[in-house]
Amino acid sequence: MEKTLEIPAIYQTLYQPNRYKVFWGGRGAAKSWNCAISLLVQATQRPLRVLCTREVQGSIRESVHKLLADQIDRLGLRSYYDVVEHTIRGKNGSEFIFEGLRHNVDKIKSTEGIDIVWIEEADRVSDDSWQVLIPTIRKPGSEIWVTFNPKNRSDATYQRFVEHPPEGAIVKKVSWRDNPWFSEELHAEMAHLKELDYDEFLHVWEGEFKSFASSAIYGKQLKQAREEGRICRVPVEPSAEVHTAWDLGKNDTTAIWFFQKVGIEYRFIDYVENRLVDIDYYAKAVRSKDYLYGTHYLPHDVEFELLGMVNNRKKQLEESGVKPIEVVPRIRHIQEGIEMTRRMFASCWFDKERCEQGIEALANYEYQFDAKNNTHRSTPLHNWASNGADAFRQVAQGFKQSSWSRINDTQMSERRRKIIGTQWGGDTAWRV
Repeated sequence: MEKTLEIPAIYQTLYQPNRYKVFWGGRGAAKSWNCAISLLVQATQRPLRVLCTREVQGSIRESVHKLLADQIDRLGLRSYYDVVEHTIRGKNGSEFIFEGLRHNVDKIKSTEGIDIVWIEEADRVSDDSWQVLIPTIRKPGSEIWVTFNPKNRSDATYQRFVEHPPEGAIVKKVSWRDNPWFSEELHAEMAHLKELDYDEFLHVWEGEFKSFASSAIYGKQLKQAREEGRICRVPVEPSAEVHTAWDLGKNDTTAIWFFQKVGIEYRFIDYVENRLVDIDYYAKAVRSKDYLYGTHYLPHDVEFELLGMVNNRKKQLEESGVKPIEVVPRIRHIQEGIEMTRRMFASCWFDKERCEQGIEALANYEYQFDAKNNTHRSTPLHNWASNGADAFRQVAQGFKQSSWSRINDTQMSERRRKIIGTQWGGDTAWRV
């Protein structure tokens, strides 16, 4: 007896030839479910060699092997497929193989004749892994399937396939609303999380970016800022100087925060970040903004002489009109700077739109993870978020605070409670 296969409309493109098929979004969208079904069905119609992979696969239990085996049973295909410990084989020669990317570079490179690669939990895949994998899948007519729930906008996978998708790629955002099999149990689970932690609900179920990394260094401080309404529209105070705080990358990213000190408040009004451009680019970016500038705070390495440069970057910036510059001394332990920054947070306000990229960096600035001991180290992870966070730290380490800024946290919290009702809203701003 023939079975009728129900295919949600948004997943029907899985059955159409295309080099890239990308499905991203929240939990409950049945992304993995539909990919597994489609692969199994197509592999009965013609011989396919399918590579199922993810960034790290410590054992077969961490792969989609069980999901595929369960779907074989559900679809009544057990007589067609031979399910063994490490592979799944079809009667017509179809084969499913399972490998991790990070620790199997040479093995992945030597993999031949792949018709379809399915990358599950692709938000964890590094740019280095993508650069290895994509050229490896080179058989004529071969396809690359990608499924993931993004953590942040700067994820290598999100940037490669959503922000800058390959020409002709099928890219679809999906949610639990696209799943006709979404159960009452999942509805209840979703409702519970929505009530318990709304930000986590948005990430898990709606596919929104994660507000904070699980080990975010400034997670507690940013959460408090959001709850108190200090991430909002922050107008520029025309009578107050605008200072800048920088982190300089040599061959990668440079980040700049623009802020004003008004009374007890640090008002972060703008943010600039870019990579692989010279120092003149940033000088022009600063000059292009119609601000009344004060002091520019730069890290100690601004005075380093770089190979091939006549002047160091401090002199270059000064000659470009970015001055006065104050070089922030290097501290012995970065944790000292982090603690100084945490103490400053209570008096910080952030423009939600102009500083969006910088806020995201702060939210994802996290400690290194020690996989062997399953714990986090005391050393920050150096990744895309580091530059914005390091630039922000220059404010705490370098800016000369007034006596108002040294009010203890308790006093400041009480003062904020008194003024929070008049915080920035439409076209007016509360001023000290």
